[in-house]
Amino acid sequence: MSPTAWSTYSPVMDRFELSERWCSWKDLDAIFAAARVAIEAGPFDPVICEVVFNEEYDPFTVDTLEEAREHLLRNPRIMSMDIVVSHTDADDACLTLSYSGERLQLNGYGRDWTRARAAYDAAQAELAGRYGITTFKLPQLPKDTVAETRKRLEIEALEAALENVDWSIEKSSTARPCAKRRGR
Repeated sequence: MSPTAWSTYSPVMDRFELSERWCSWKDLDAIFAAARVAIEAGPFDPVICEVVFNEEYDPFTVDTLEEAREHLLRNPRIMSMDIVVSHTDADDACLTLSYSGERLQLNGYGRDWTRARAAYDAAQAELAGRYGITTFKLPQLPKDTVAETRKRLEIEALEAALENVDWSIEKSSTARPCAKRRGR
């Protein structure tokens, strides 16, 4: 492919990015559980973990989920909490869980599509499972859509037309020309 053709076509997708936001969130234990399953599913090995509390006003940062949980138990009235877990190179695969004012946002991104998507899916399933929420899935189309109905009507019309064909005429007319051409 020539360099001019490259500019004509859109670039190949090289990153995974997905985000989801949930309102009225109160279960902070579920957020920690989601971070743990994301680390395992990634897998993020070695894992880089950073948890920032109250980033807007008086930021406090810890490096493990255990330290974050202890801090939360000592200071239950936090304004916000951002959990960032990633592989050594955060551009390869990263997951963030941002909690603020009873809103939770889950973000997954990275160049390593498989690892980033696995971490995101695991965290999403953990969070959704806490509240019996089914994760997003496109609905199945009804069997009898307009296109299917049109196709069925066309097939019925063609079948009706085939029933009205006099097949004896066609068979005799195709046999005669062959016989005439061969000199019979």
